[in-house]
Amino acid sequence: MQGFKRYCSFVILILLLTGCAGVEKDKTSSNAKITIEPYNMSEKESLLISKSGVGNIEFFKLNGTLTEEDDLQISVEVFEKGKFKEELLKTWDDPEKNYKDILISFGISDFNDEVRPLKLISGIPSGLATTNYSNNMTSSSFSNLVGEKVTLKKNKPVYLAAWLGTTKNELRSVGSENGELPAGIEEAELSFLYRVLWTDKEKN
Repeated sequence: MQGFKRYCSFVILILLLTGCAGVEKDKTSSNAKITIEPYNMSEKESLLISKSGVGNIEFFKLNGTLTEEDDLQISVEVFEKGKFKEELLKTWDDPEKNYKDILISFGISDFNDEVRPLKLISGIPSGLATTNYSNNMTSSSFSNLVGEKVTLKKNKPVYLAAWLGTTKNELRSVGSENGELPAGIEEAELSFLYRVLWTDKEKN
């Protein structure tokens, strides 16, 4: 009987310790917060960008703190007639967890022909990622999808900017209030959407 009581006490102790650890983990996770807002360039900065060969670019400020179990993924999603095709320039597992006025950006080069395809440019906290994308689009539009500060919600993507292309004579620009997937991309033959996602860190 005495042994049974000791066993019960041991089980209760383990449950209490497990519960405390879970509460502590939830508390730590709840302390994580990330915000993104547009960065408005000065006239001089805009002039410098215009000399770089980048036709369209949008900058955003990143602020907040993540836990060691969190991850911030940044990528460019490709859509054809509104249907997801692939993900480009994906970055993740950034060792930095504290962001203070960190600039990120998405840009498209001026060029788009057989000799010089479109160049996608993704400015990330740790540097720059680029890739070329060949296509036959003849008209395009570029839109900022976030007009003010947005607080990220875990596992919910935020779309910051969009490039839309078509071979037709007309193409309307798209918009979004808080970074949701914009309506109207199904009208474009090709779309690039700059996406940020706060999620759990992938375990090896």
